[in-house]
Amino acid sequence: MNLAFYKWAAAFGIAIVGTLAQAQTATPPAAAYRIGAGDEVHIKVYGQPELAAEAQVNSDGMVLVPLLGNIAIAGQTTAMAATLIAQRYQQDNVLKNAQVNVLVSQYRSQTVAILGKVNSPGRLVLEGPTSLTQALAWAGGIAAAGSERILLMRLAQDGSQERIEYDLQQLLSPQNQSLPTIWLKNGDTLYVPNAGRFYLNGEVHSPGMYPLDRPLNVRQALSAGGGPTASASNSGVKLFRQGADGSVQELRAKPDDQVMDGDVLVVKESIF
Repeated sequence: MNLAFYKWAAAFGIAIVGTLAQAQTATPPAAAYRIGAGDEVHIKVYGQPELAAEAQVNSDGMVLVPLLGNIAIAGQTTAMAATLIAQRYQQDNVLKNAQVNVLVSQYRSQTVAILGKVNSPGRLVLEGPTSLTQALAWAGGIAAAGSERILLMRLAQDGSQERIEYDLQQLLSPQNQSLPTIWLKNGDTLYVPNAGRFYLNGEVHSPGMYPLDRPLNVRQALSAGGGPTASASNSGVKLFRQGADGSVQELRAKPDDQVMDGDVLVVKESIF
């Protein structure tokens, strides 16, 4: 599969999510959704329709439950919250053997920001386990000018900010089915930077400007331009690269050298 397919698939959420999920059956399932402040929940007590309630979890993580008052449910799954409320009904001698069901009716507490070169940047509300690729699909996929280097910023346990870089093509490749799914957390930020650019000139079939949207070496960069022509010299490729001081260096590129943003590759003509 080529780059164009990956971007098309990511844009429409087709196949990539299902393929990853199916390929990673050995991956432990993501944690169940935890209720947070701002979420709205529907509480139902079987056989007691008058105790049904629709309530919002306040900033302290509490929800108002009929006949019980405020109960802290933030950080609980819906099943855990239901068990907690049922136990309180019994402990307070309000109901015996209460059967309680709790559902989240409005998700508001957990969000992920998706920024940069995606087709529809914005803030995604997490309604359950959500992977990095699912979030990109929600944002319309990577824009034409976007890079395949996806940056994930999140808070570490010590309060510092982690910055993790992922190669989207590597994540989506069928050859990497054993890679673990990247699950997102509340407060995460996904950022898709601009793709870099490199230039091909001289004896290549299609000289011009090309996007540097994934790591490329010189051999791969020349292939993007159709490869050297029959008139190309076998003595090597010139590489022109701008330094930090603005000066341009002329280097002799080796096939496995990494191409950098702004590089100009020139394939010389054979003198014979």
